Amino acid sequence: MNVSLRRVAAAGLLLASACGRPPLPGPFTRQDIAAIADPEDGAEVRVQILYHWFKPNRDPQVRPPAWLDAEMPSLLKAAYHDPEDGVLTEAQLWQAPNAVLYSFFETTRKTFPAVYGGFLVKPASLARDFRNESENMKFAVGRLRSLHLERSLGGRGRRAIALMEDASSQIDGLAGSLSAGDDSRFAASVLAVAYDARRLEGALKSAPR
Repeated sequence: MNVSLRRVAAAGLLLASACGRPPLPGPFTRQDIAAIADPEDGAEVRVQILYHWFKPNRDPQVRPPAWLDAEMPSLLKAAYHDPEDGVLTEAQLWQAPNAVLYSFFETTRKTFPAVYGGFLVKPASLARDFRNESENMKFAVGRLRSLHLERSLGGRGRRAIALMEDASSQIDGLAGSLSAGDDSRFAASVLAVAYDARRLEGALKSAPR
């Protein structure tokens, strides 16, 4: 899955405070949308940046932690043979869950009002997309676990996998409950995934534990 480095900002994206404004149509508040899609600090752009951390010839604007540069030679070794994609490096295996998370947030964006780059699509109508993302996330994270990469990333792999598994569980629960039409539950699940994505970035920037 290819994720290009770009600012995730639709024309007219205004992530201002909700003070004195009427509620937005759709499942999310303005603060929710900022947490997901702020072009500088939202979860969507943060997982995009995490994806690019693991590229061998990354954009100079992308500045991963120093420890990751030291680990990259070992991460670029072949680690898995995929029937469709061929030989994958360990770095590509770590990229895969971030690519799924990015796709998940892009799908979620369709439920936003137009001023925030969305189409005000009903979450239930995206059930098939969310189910696909749930399956893709389970596969990508399960592969990390099955290859025993908990000690990878300078000892940060265990924490990273745990956070990815939690995000996967949230996406799975969301995908299975859309038929209920509960917008508040949908929003809470998406925000939990966004929170896990931010915690993942924090875990990779911190010392292993």
